[in-house]
Amino acid sequence: MGATEVLAPLLGGVGVVLAAAAGPLVTGTIQNRRDARLTADLERNWELLDKLNADQSRAWAHETSQLEVLVKTQFAAVMARQTRFVAHRRNWASLGAVIIVVVFFFPILWLLALPGAWWSWSLFVGALLLGLLLCGIGLYQTFNPDDPPAPDDDQTSS
Repeated sequence: MGATEVLAPLLGGVGVVLAAAAGPLVTGTIQNRRDARLTADLERNWELLDKLNADQSRAWAHETSQLEVLVKTQFAAVMARQTRFVAHRRNWASLGAVIIVVVFFFPILWLLALPGAWWSWSLFVGALLLGLLLCGIGLYQTFNPDDPPAPDDDQTSS
């Protein structure tokens, strides 16, 4: 048995796990860049609106009203994102479940890849797809948890 037959499944599994873990990091970085750009645009438009409102000739009245609508829309978007950021939670138990799935599936995948028979590769692909599905669900639940249940009326009144 050559080194490629042993290392190929190992490196494939490691690559999939790394890609699944790095996905939320890349998405978060892109989202932070969008938030910064929106905030900077709002600040620039706010300053421009102040300058246009300070103009006594009112030559820019139509543009000022359009810019006010844009600033209000940008402000609402920034407020919505900040509200979502403040209320953002993580479900770390789901990440723990992903780690458990990886710990159990990795040795199984390793053992299925070693024999080299067609049936072991079929089981390998099936187990890999099941493991990826479970890891994907777990990562999604980690970074997008369900809303907490609303408090009961009996508990809030006491």
